[in-house]
Amino acid sequence: MADDPERLVTDALRAQATSTNAGFAVPVRFDDEPPAPTSLWWVLGLALLLGLAAGTVAAVITLG
Repeated sequence: MADDPERLVTDALRAQATSTNAGFAVPVRFDDEPPAPTSLWWVLGLALLLGLAAGTVAAVITLG
């Protein structure tokens, strides 16, 4: 005679839960050093390039 179906399901779920490390978080490593801040020269260079591009577009529209 077969075992109780509810008992089989309970045992199977318990076995799966214990074998898959369920309920435990994986530890995450953090770097001790924070990321380097963006250099001021990069920001100024990008602003200069965007200004030149905007001026070029404005000149083409105005003169065109």
